Amino acid sequence: MSVGGRLMGVVSSTFVSEGASPSDQKMRVVIIGGGPGGLFTAWQLQAKAGVACEITVFESNNRVGGKIVSREMPGIGPYEAGVAEIYDYSRIGPDPLRRLIVNELGLDTKTLSGGPCVLGGKIVLKPEDLAQHFGQEAADEAIAFRKKCTEMLTPRGYYLSIAETDNEHPWRDITGAELLNTEIRSDAARRYVRAMAHSDVAAPPYHTDGLTFLKNAVMDLDGYMDIFSVVGGNEQIVDKLEEELDAQVRMNAHVRAVQPLADGTYRVEVDAEGFLENHIADFVVVALPLSAMACVNWRSDRLQRVIDDHIAYFDRPGHYLRATLAFKRPFWRDHLPADWWMSDAFDGCCIYDESARNNLERYGMLAFLIAGNAALSLANESDERIEQMCLDALPASLGDARDHFIEGRIHRWMASVNAIPGGKRVRRRIENHRPDPEHLPGVLIVGDYLFDSTLNGVMDSADAASDIIVGETLKRRRDQRSATPAALPDAAPAEKANLVEVLAQFVPAELLADIMRIVWDLPQGARILNFGAMSGSLVGALRALGYDAWGVEHDPVAHAGTPPDLAKFNLLVEGGKLPFPDRDFFAVIDTGLYRLPADDIDRAVRDLERLTQHGLFLGSLTLDLSIDVIERYDLMKGAEFLGSRWDWSEKLYPVGFTHALLESPRLDTAWARAQEAGAGHGHWFEDIEAILYCFFALAEPVANAANASESHPQRAL
Repeated sequence: MSVGGRLMGVVSSTFVSEGASPSDQKMRVVIIGGGPGGLFTAWQLQAKAGVACEITVFESNNRVGGKIVSREMPGIGPYEAGVAEIYDYSRIGPDPLRRLIVNELGLDTKTLSGGPCVLGGKIVLKPEDLAQHFGQEAADEAIAFRKKCTEMLTPRGYYLSIAETDNEHPWRDITGAELLNTEIRSDAARRYVRAMAHSDVAAPPYHTDGLTFLKNAVMDLDGYMDIFSVVGGNEQIVDKLEEELDAQVRMNAHVRAVQPLADGTYRVEVDAEGFLENHIADFVVVALPLSAMACVNWRSDRLQRVIDDHIAYFDRPGHYLRATLAFKRPFWRDHLPADWWMSDAFDGCCIYDESARNNLERYGMLAFLIAGNAALSLANESDERIEQMCLDALPASLGDARDHFIEGRIHRWMASVNAIPGGKRVRRRIENHRPDPEHLPGVLIVGDYLFDSTLNGVMDSADAASDIIVGETLKRRRDQRSATPAALPDAAPAEKANLVEVLAQFVPAELLADIMRIVWDLPQGARILNFGAMSGSLVGALRALGYDAWGVEHDPVAHAGTPPDLAKFNLLVEGGKLPFPDRDFFAVIDTGLYRLPADDIDRAVRDLERLTQHGLFLGSLTLDLSIDVIERYDLMKGAEFLGSRWDWSEKLYPVGFTHALLESPRLDTAWARAQEAGAGHGHWFEDIEAILYCFFALAEPVANAANASESHPQRAL
């Protein structure tokens, strides 16, 4: 499944600036649930907010980690009892989960390769092999369907998963079953495609939509993703996180109730091993499965309705059952040389060679990932009965599996995932994670089902929730400082409390022009628009470099300081359409969208798309900037919309912008130039992903745009 958008790199910075009073500023954050969602949220909040947040995680079980469970058969070796695989998107773009696992936690990984399918007892190593067993028509139709899927959803579209694009997809409003029946005539080809996708959907095709089925049909194709696991067990992710978290993690602590209080805080009632505790929180992060969420007493009519509506929107339960069988040796490898393969048994299941991901010496181990109604129907069967059914499901050509069988383990995960992740109509992430920002601003929800029901999805979800908390904390601190000016930390001179001039300190006009040349082949003398130019300092600097730069500013106070010699080129435009013809500028530099009311941003973004020939540089205030920079230079002043670069991407995607450097070798060149100039780590561009998420291009650049500046000499309106 798609990752639902890519989050930015977590910035390790101290939230409280030197001189501030952290004891007066700390936000109390309660996270309900110690599964991946709760742990990832605590990890990201700790990295982004530092000591400004006091984090407590309540887990009702006697262990944290939720569905990340690794177990061991004594004398044989480890196996995965829960999450079987992790998706790797790094061939397309930034992959924050892989970066966390490999770079930050230092864990070893193994890429898992597979793709064969056992269909009707026949081993099909690749779609072309269908012809040998089921006729040429079956092979041709399976290959044709897979090809059509790649046309209906490219790797880039799969990676970005833009909500508006997904909602308009022609396969969104049909079921997976309807898709199979209308697109494939051959019964064998249809059974093959169904088996190849079913265990990842975790629901029968008639219980999911065609787009979700499509995303699972392409995930095994080259270019869309890779999959991997942690050597020695995925649960090491949990162990490492727990070791390094600077948060209080309470196990055997069951949250019974949450009550909003009149002062905007929340009372959290916790049953801790038979003792009742009450905790007051500024933010409550609900990182629970939907079934568990329904069991909490939400002590207000409004909060109860909000939770009920949230559950109703997303609750499309999918089921898993994992049956892991140990054998005297891996007898299947001569016929199935893969780390995993699919089977049409149990209405379509995935079979992992656990002994391929971990060294079990002479032993072999197979794990059957049974999904959907088949998993539900087996949930009440005995372990022994399930083991026998799995042995029977292995093709006869492998020999009698019972001769090699030692023992098995069964793990049941009912209602553990979502059959239509993201909901029937995908919503923007802020709406999903903060269901009532006006009346219940401190209630946030985290879950893999909000994206794609994977570990990657829950990582994205935790990123979204932590961004919201950091943004809200910044706003509250700004308001507190406005009320008590003496509490301000040592700041830069007042004249520097201006985003355009602060940007120029880290990314001078000459450096910005150099990077734009790398990104867009910006020619000398090109016509450039600075939106939100304030007093026009960047406009003047670019003009001094020989560019036909213009500025527009909507705030009369910010515009008032424009020097007389720039008055002709830095215009005060208060609302309405910008007074330039379509495609009038080679590129747009934004430093003002964040100061617009939220309702005006979408209109302004459409206008900027209309004006540019190539793309837009996002220079607005974002939560990805160093917290020290934001508060030291008082950049929150005048901010109306505060979000991460991912939030800004969600506003730019629908009007036709995309990432200019995604899958481009120019990204490395641009990052090297930023580092060389000292604008890299710890400054404006905290990592290479910041460059990626700051430069946007039109999906289809305007023809002959490179010469456009020559047709527009320096002219006034």
